[in-house]
Amino acid sequence: MPITRRDFIKTGALAVGASLIRLPLVSASVAPRKIIIIGAGMAGLSAGYELTQAGHDVTILEARTYCGGRVHTIREPFSDGQYAEAGAARIPDNHDLTLKYVKLFDVPLEPMYPSKLSALRVNGSSKQELTIDGFTDGLSQFFGSEFRGPTRFTKIKGGNDNLPKAFAKRLGDKVHYGSPVVKLEQDAASARVTFLDKGTRQTMTADRVLCAIPFSVLRNVELPASFSENKLKIIKGLDYAMVSRVYLQAKKRSWEENGLNGFAITSDAVEIWQPTWNLPGPRGILMTYNRPGQAERISSMKPDDRINSTLKELGQWFPGLQENFERGASWCWAEQEWSRGAWAFVGPRDIVAASSAEGRIHFAGEHLSPWASWMQGALDSATRTVKQINEAGDLPAAARV
Repeated sequence: MPITRRDFIKTGALAVGASLIRLPLVSASVAPRKIIIIGAGMAGLSAGYELTQAGHDVTILEARTYCGGRVHTIREPFSDGQYAEAGAARIPDNHDLTLKYVKLFDVPLEPMYPSKLSALRVNGSSKQELTIDGFTDGLSQFFGSEFRGPTRFTKIKGGNDNLPKAFAKRLGDKVHYGSPVVKLEQDAASARVTFLDKGTRQTMTADRVLCAIPFSVLRNVELPASFSENKLKIIKGLDYAMVSRVYLQAKKRSWEENGLNGFAITSDAVEIWQPTWNLPGPRGILMTYNRPGQAERISSMKPDDRINSTLKELGQWFPGLQENFERGASWCWAEQEWSRGAWAFVGPRDIVAASSAEGRIHFAGEHLSPWASWMQGALDSATRTVKQINEAGDLPAAARV
């Protein structure tokens, strides 16, 4: 059954209401294990980092040529250092795990929202100017009270992908890019991962495997026959949200000359942002954030039509945008081979079964946390799974005879 916007409003409310069990960092293991992690998104990278700190031998296999997964910053085809987020964009002040790693890696933060000029609430061709507080109040009407209060939110200076890059820098050659996994196997003694290396099938053996990729991708991997029927049902049935974003670069921020800061909320719950509002220089980007209900319409268009349609629409509200438009881009998560959707949550009924290990194979990702759709969710699930793996009672392969 398709995921509706209302379903995700409920998910957001759950994330705020749930109590987070914060586990301490694992201590160095007396029996280091060989661990293979599938996916170099936030869950896989943070798990790899913590397991390495605990003394385990970690290898991360990533299908893409870059790290971060759905924390992805777009810099091309923009000019003058302009950039925008395709995925995770803002960090609330109560997301303690995200902020812990930001501080640990000395990654600089900056405000998500400007405090000056006016935001907009728009409906068709009509528009109403409001403060940035009024903008986030509008968000709360659609998505829950946790979106209220602009000063609560920060972002990573220079792009949110600087956080996964900080993990990857510390993991070094433990991360293998361009290595999509095609098959998982296990027996009483070990687990095996088959992946492609430049198109050639390779197999690695480990004590434990951590699947830190979306279930929408995992369902295309050949899985062991030993997996429980319930786990397979959850993997195959989990729906992922459609999210699309369109980006318009202008040679001049003409909207600011008219007292507008580039942020708006539409009657269809589409957010409009100016992601680099605090960068110097004349150029700027306006972008749309289309959630389920609107994302499908954008995804169905050809790339040029997405840009032209969005330019015409935003041109009604932001004076001079059409005249100063230079180039555009779009990003639709349903089109991305190694994501196949933007986010998901297995739900309170299935979260224990979905998060439980199947023999030597473990699972992590934002879909396994009440903080689904946030970086915090990926980190939260990884924290719990790292503890599972570190405390597993089996002997490592090197100690077996």
